Amino acid sequence: MEPLRPPHRVSSYQRLKEKLHRPPQEEKYPKDWYINKTPREIAQHAFKGGARAFLLAYGVRSSVNLCLYLLKVLRKKAPIANILAASFKNLDSLRFGAMFGSFAVLWKSVNNSMRLYRGKDDRLNGFVGGAVAGLAILFEKPNRRVDIAQQLLVRDIFYFKNGDSLLFALTCGQVLYAYTMQPQTLPPDFYSFMLKVARCPKRALEMNAKVVRGIPLNPGEALTAVRKLRPTEHVVKVVEHMPALPTIIPCEIIHPWLDSCSSVALERFSLVFKSMMPVYGTLHFVPLLLLRTKSVMEAPFKMLSRTAIATIKSGAFLASFITIFQYQVCMHRNIVNSGYNIGNSKYLYYLFGFTCSYASIFLEEKKRRSELALYVLPKALQSFYQIAYQRKWIFKLKHFEVLMSSLAMGIIMVSKAIESIDLHVCSLFTKMNLMFYPILFVRL
Repeated sequence: MEPLRPPHRVSSYQRLKEKLHRPPQEEKYPKDWYINKTPREIAQHAFKGGARAFLLAYGVRSSVNLCLYLLKVLRKKAPIANILAASFKNLDSLRFGAMFGSFAVLWKSVNNSMRLYRGKDDRLNGFVGGAVAGLAILFEKPNRRVDIAQQLLVRDIFYFKNGDSLLFALTCGQVLYAYTMQPQTLPPDFYSFMLKVARCPKRALEMNAKVVRGIPLNPGEALTAVRKLRPTEHVVKVVEHMPALPTIIPCEIIHPWLDSCSSVALERFSLVFKSMMPVYGTLHFVPLLLLRTKSVMEAPFKMLSRTAIATIKSGAFLASFITIFQYQVCMHRNIVNSGYNIGNSKYLYYLFGFTCSYASIFLEEKKRRSELALYVLPKALQSFYQIAYQRKWIFKLKHFEVLMSSLAMGIIMVSKAIESIDLHVCSLFTKMNLMFYPILFVRL
């Protein structure tokens, strides 16, 4: 019997080398794919790709700006004479184009240079190229870098069925908790967007936060607030006799123009759906016409009808989201007023946000759910981060979003096939930036 031999030891370097090796099945280049062989060819290829990427990104964003400005013109809130300047001389469009163009230049330069220098193509080239190209985020505004970096880091990472829907619900719970209890932790534009779309009086939210924390209202504060909102006679009577520190803020303060909670829910659904259809129409049709022109030309009825249905679904999703949240808040107050004191914990608003978001997200198409989850995620993380920082649970790290962006793009470039990476990054950045446009609706 032969003596037992110790298992063969593999060095750390060898294990890293095996992980970085790109399997042959991932190296499927098109037959006409030309591999640059000199530094001059690499530079020409990089700058041509960068110029193409800049024009594409700038064109998409400027086109969306044009559509949104047209809405302002139709509502007589802006002069038509300024439409070209507002759409195509927009600094945000130039920033987006510069970020996209510089990303393409850096990615192609570093990846192709490493391939030429090392004489092989593996995941190390992709990771280093993606990490360096991630520095392109510096062209964006500082307050948008965190959002973009967070979305890059978690994009495409959903490991189980309906994981995108669950992530959306968890993040919406945090956002709606902040909306009701700590609005200062949300981005100002996003909070303004929520106030306008949800149509809940800001003073009502502030008074509710006071009562939840056990802070008495100032004399006449509630009555002064509701008198500005065309209250009914019933509302005025209820508010006049309300104590300084009620058990819970009544529905009469939240919707003083209507007495019936059911009527408020129907009104809320109708108004939100109607107001958001032009915005969602822009977000769905502009990318279709600019990025999938060939498919539209080949099957116009199929593509346009499918996009129209997707637009209606998006409008129904947001209207249902807001209506369900509002109805939960009203039902909570009705239960308390019926004699069942179930409390008024601030964490109930997290639960309400989780419930309304998980129930409504399934109205959206599957591919849109992950996009919505990643749109809300940075807002939720920013809110949670600020709350944690207030309580001294964590500390700040300068330019952390740039490091996060570089790491995320390195991972994305490693995971995607090399021949499809331009199309993937084009779609990735375009979708991410188009998701910011509903916020611009607050300015219309």
